[in-house]
Amino acid sequence: MMRNVSDYELHAQSCAVKNAKSALFLVVSFSVMVLVGWKGLHKATEQQSIIDLLFYVVVAAGLARLPVVFTCFRERLVISVVIVSLLTGAVTGFALFVFSQHVEMVKFGKLALSLLGLLVSLTMLVQSVRAPRAGVNDPEISPAPPARQNFRFLVLVILIILVLGAVLYLRPL
Repeated sequence: MMRNVSDYELHAQSCAVKNAKSALFLVVSFSVMVLVGWKGLHKATEQQSIIDLLFYVVVAAGLARLPVVFTCFRERLVISVVIVSLLTGAVTGFALFVFSQHVEMVKFGKLALSLLGLLVSLTMLVQSVRAPRAGVNDPEISPAPPARQNFRFLVLVILIILVLGAVLYLRPL
């Protein structure tokens, strides 16, 4: 039997500042966004239809509920970055004739937003690895992982940064 989870319980379970898995998901997602943004810098922007624009608006409206659920500032910042990036790309693609002179600047702005989201999510990952489950008063939650697992997360973060840096460095403009 399924039970409804309150916003407070949902935040306690999946807070990226306290949950390393959620933070790692954010890091991987923003890494992909940075790679896609870097790869698409000098590609021509495609004209989008009104159906695409409506789809993006509906998705952004669905994402707009998340800042109410997640009360941490960094989580709200990351969600806002995703929403702004999504809507900027949709509006730019829909009204391409309006933004034709500024498409490159908008693409660089979206890449900067993705990099900001990546940096913020990396800080959340580091904090969640250093002090896992901090502030959660749930007796069913297991104790903090051993130091060896913390070391693995740190190595994983370093590898993500190195691979992302190498791809961005070696990828020609």
